[in-house]
Amino acid sequence: MRTLIVRATLVACCALALANGAWAQTQAPAAAPSPAPGGGTDTVKSILEQGLEPPPGGYTYNPQGRRDPFVSLQKPVEANRGPGSRPPGVKGFLIQEVALKGIVRDKTGYIAILLGTDGKSYFVRVGERLFDGVVTAIDAANITFRQEVTDPLSPVKSRDVKKSLYPSEENR
Repeated sequence: MRTLIVRATLVACCALALANGAWAQTQAPAAAPSPAPGGGTDTVKSILEQGLEPPPGGYTYNPQGRRDPFVSLQKPVEANRGPGSRPPGVKGFLIQEVALKGIVRDKTGYIAILLGTDGKSYFVRVGERLFDGVVTAIDAANITFRQEVTDPLSPVKSRDVKKSLYPSEENR
């Protein structure tokens, strides 16, 4: 007798839950109240409430003009920073992308031979620009670049980067 009462109670609860779910689906959603013409604060609140709802797939960050706090400031420079793409040739390479392969001397001074990411060699002199810096000095075994720092929180706006023809001797 007791099991019969328990089963009947369970069946009644299930039927009630199904009826309640069907009733909730057929109801129309309540219309949002229209903001009053003079109620500027109500309009702002309604806009903020609409913007705070996360999408069904997960959470997204709305920067509203601020930088994303989850992106590292020490990440490498992006390949396509700034408007458009990078220019062709040595002017389109980042300092970290080139490798010093040789240095030659002529009447006017030293010329460095840089290997780009495209596998081609480029001749550069003092004063020539790369995408994120300029060549400041070339001697018999080294080339020095002045790199523009892209970190917005850094107090320095440029730093000197030195590449050696003999990288094994650089660490000594």
